Amino acid sequence: MFNYNSKLNQFYNNKVRLKDTDKTLIREYKNKNEERIIKGIEKINQEENKSFPIPSFIEQGSIAMSTTNQSEDRDYDIDVAVIFPKDSIFNNPLDARKLIAKAINKNNANFSKPAEARTNAVTVWYTEGYHVDFAIYRTFEEFYQTKYEHASTEWLDRNPKAITDWFIERVSTLSPKGFFTTVEKAQLRKIVRLLKRFCKSRLNWNLPGGFILSILAIECYSSNSTRDDISFIETLININNRLKYNRYIYNPVNTQIELTSKKSLQHQITRLSEKLDRFVTKSQILFQNNCTEEKAAEFYMWVFNIQENANNFSNIKEQSYIENSSISVSVHRDKSLGAILSNIPKQLRVHKKLWLRFTLKTNILPPFDVKWIVENDGDEARSIPDLGHETWEYNCNNQINIHWERASYKGVHKLKAEIYKNNIKVESQTFEVRILK
Repeated sequence: MFNYNSKLNQFYNNKVRLKDTDKTLIREYKNKNEERIIKGIEKINQEENKSFPIPSFIEQGSIAMSTTNQSEDRDYDIDVAVIFPKDSIFNNPLDARKLIAKAINKNNANFSKPAEARTNAVTVWYTEGYHVDFAIYRTFEEFYQTKYEHASTEWLDRNPKAITDWFIERVSTLSPKGFFTTVEKAQLRKIVRLLKRFCKSRLNWNLPGGFILSILAIECYSSNSTRDDISFIETLININNRLKYNRYIYNPVNTQIELTSKKSLQHQITRLSEKLDRFVTKSQILFQNNCTEEKAAEFYMWVFNIQENANNFSNIKEQSYIENSSISVSVHRDKSLGAILSNIPKQLRVHKKLWLRFTLKTNILPPFDVKWIVENDGDEARSIPDLGHETWEYNCNNQINIHWERASYKGVHKLKAEIYKNNIKVESQTFEVRILK
């Protein structure tokens, strides 16, 4: 196979692996939210004459496992376990989640929407792009052992450290080591990061999350003591072969729990298999005798969507030039509420379910007609299907026109505003909206 190991590692260090400064910043976000919970519980105790104790916290997920990647959209997923003594928290797990949501909302900051008690966690969404998931646990002693239960649809037996411990052990055990090993230690962790980078290389893709990808990478891992590029290619080929005959994924620390039982997750696995089919087909160039560094570079640029990112950047620069008209947007939790972000020009990054208020300003003299065109793209929009729609506003007598849309589907979408006078298009402006999960 063509040797692209040095260039792949250069890309990994520059564009994939999370920088220490970003890791520190993410942990600061985590610490601030833990402080909000503590202060919120203190307020609830004081205002409602309650006596909830201050919980303890355990870091979970990709931050704890050191598999978080760099993200242009700052779409960082921070997972934290919030742990109470069993006899100090509600018996109803939903009430326990609502308590934490209430505590956070006592001290909310630049949230894109209030903290939300979801099925398995309380989620805080920030306007900057990142979000924090707080999983609620209760703990107790049983037969001289510390037990944990997770507040889901019911209290479920689950250790908040089990997944992290499992992952760290697998990385240590399976990664190559020894006198003849020339790759950096913990190769398996690098392969997980590269797989995640591939699966998140297009915002329009809606593929499985990091936990499922980590399980697949570990199950199908092909170690190589001298080259990471061989390990990466062979591991993804193995995952592709595995998904052809088995698309069920189970929790590695409790194999009674299927992680792909929901239809939405089954669709994600199907789409992952389709993307990996293309990956395997395109990777064949690396195994040909006439493969060159240029051809290998083209393959890896496709894998990590390097060229498409460059094109997107060029398009954004072009859109910043405005002749007669401009579009800006404000972000709202509800149409009836004030903006949480205002007067954003050119391009927007926003979470789903928020309302977007587009403002078209023009120097063209009225009256005129405005055609608003929504162009949706991505796996979620195609699965509905809802690839867009048009809305006309006739005989506009104002040079400022307003249009509302809701952020519904993950992906890169466009809103166009076309101005017509006497049935002739005289102006067109485009606004790009990047909707996160």
